[in-house]
Amino acid sequence: MSAHVRVGSITLTLLLPLFFMSLSSPLAVQVQAADACAGDTTPVAWNETVQRTSLVPHHNSMWWSGFYYEDEMERGEMGDSPESSSSSQPGYNAELSPEEPWMYDNYYTPRLEPLEVNHFTTMLIGNDSVGALRVNLSADYRTTVCITLQDTNFNPVNADVYLFTTEQYSNYEESYHSSHDENAWYYNGEVQESLSDIPPEWRSFNFLGWKSYRDSHEYEKTSEVNFALNLDGPEIYTSFFSGTDWQDFYIVIDTWDNVHDFDAEAPDTIVAADITIITTERSLVLPPYTVAIVFLVGFLATLIAPFILNARYMKAGLMVPEQVQSIVPSLDTPAQHPDRWEEVEPVTKQWQEPVPLPDPIPMETFHQNSLSEEHPELGDQS
Repeated sequence: MSAHVRVGSITLTLLLPLFFMSLSSPLAVQVQAADACAGDTTPVAWNETVQRTSLVPHHNSMWWSGFYYEDEMERGEMGDSPESSSSSQPGYNAELSPEEPWMYDNYYTPRLEPLEVNHFTTMLIGNDSVGALRVNLSADYRTTVCITLQDTNFNPVNADVYLFTTEQYSNYEESYHSSHDENAWYYNGEVQESLSDIPPEWRSFNFLGWKSYRDSHEYEKTSEVNFALNLDGPEIYTSFFSGTDWQDFYIVIDTWDNVHDFDAEAPDTIVAADITIITTERSLVLPPYTVAIVFLVGFLATLIAPFILNARYMKAGLMVPEQVQSIVPSLDTPAQHPDRWEEVEPVTKQWQEPVPLPDPIPMETFHQNSLSEEHPELGDQS
């Protein structure tokens, strides 16, 4: 494998997390949710799988609001019905208030079954009001919610759509009633404006404000919303004072000017919200800690990749290039030709023990022997 191929494979490995992140972007989720809005629906079983609630400006059920209870007690003694009492509350407009008393004057919260079927319903929300559906979402199903907003003449209307848990909806409800009650002085004026400027990362420490589920399911100033939701597990809220509480979910249509800076204002008309809920059974549910493992592996790979590339680069510089075979003979390599000559085996020298030499002959003896050979008569004289 060449160096270019190795570098390309490492680069592709590093870019894969970015590719998967792009698939999980809000745009991709929006397109997938829009495709999943079609399906067979069943009639809503009210107070079994879905509960209808609302918030209206002429009814305040907070404990610090006394005008409603005093009026109700007086009218109860007079024998008037709740319908007639609600019509006399401040801010009530019959033409812009299609909600019925059982929607907002109801403290009964039945235990709902897990939402595992498809539903379609239409809610009518009055001006400066809130319409909500309380559901019990299941972690075994993927839930897709599609909402279309229009007026009674079928014209698109801009409003705000939020997704809350039970605890978050309670804070939102308190904010709504506080904004419509002059007795709630701590929410009016500068305090109310300051709550809208809190950054999202600090909203969890704000005990007076409210936020949407996962701080991301808020769709403001829009006439059409499609979003999907996958739960890691049952939604449970743990408090130091109240312990552990089961959390349902509220799909909220907001038609009042809340404390957010970029929300829609009151439309001065009745809003009809067509809501479609599609549930799809999930084949594989990964545990929550897998997200941390994936990010840890990606972080470690980003740290290790430069060291691996540097080690391969340094190793490539120390490699000895291969010797090029040549048919031209040289002193280092013997001449070889595959067609004419056989391969010559290299000559190896074997070690041989040294042969001992004879002792040297003295020069005098050698001189006398040579004279006797040349002059034999001299030998006889000696």
